[in-house]
Amino acid sequence: MAFNTRGLSFFAVAITIAAPVLAEEVKTEAVIVSKADGHLTARTREGSVTIAYSSTTPIKEVDGLKRKDRDAKTLIPGLIIQVEGDKQGETINATKINFKTRDWRSAVATKAGTTEEFATLRKAIIEGHEYVIREETAVYFATGKTTIAPQYQANLKALAAKAPTYGNYRVSILGFADKRGDAAANERLSLKRAGAVSNFLRQSGSIEPGRVLSPSAMGEGTVAPGETAPTTDAEARRVVVRIVTPKTQLTN
Repeated sequence: MAFNTRGLSFFAVAITIAAPVLAEEVKTEAVIVSKADGHLTARTREGSVTIAYSSTTPIKEVDGLKRKDRDAKTLIPGLIIQVEGDKQGETINATKINFKTRDWRSAVATKAGTTEEFATLRKAIIEGHEYVIREETAVYFATGKTTIAPQYQANLKALAAKAPTYGNYRVSILGFADKRGDAAANERLSLKRAGAVSNFLRQSGSIEPGRVLSPSAMGEGTVAPGETAPTTDAEARRVVVRIVTPKTQLTN
């Protein structure tokens, strides 16, 4: 019987083209480089990959033995993630994504993040969670004023000059007022004082502006974590400035 070898050759090629690429089960660690709808561009030790996920893909935040369900908003550039899924070519179809709390906070501190993420980070710093105070200074104000006196300008410049030596640092700025007058007005005044200090530090030339957290208005009658409560109105009219780093950072 004669065979049409040319026809067999075309048939073999057609089978090769039609056959799907076999998926490989993978479990790997990756760093998110960028994010689009339903896809992450990430880098592993082996190279760049695309990670596809959906609204049903389990995303977990891991903090010690605790695991919390999270949504895709927490997947931000700079975050280290652990991915499980099926890999076809350079794409991983994720069946599970995990990340550590400390890695998320570090990613937010390094990258800009969203307003919501910065609010969470700022809250953690204000409450003293997972952060170490490296340097601290207080700026005191005259009644009803937001002007920074020369002696405090010198203190802020000295603090700003030291900040970069602490590696992955952030600058926390908390504004306060005394209890005299209207509480709402005092809160606005405390925010203006904190804003004045923030602007001064940003313009110092020593601190990267992106490392200065948005100033927080603490109003009257409150204290920063670990701070001794003021005993006079003069001590209450202040802005507390702190250089902080994550507890997981090893840099001294």
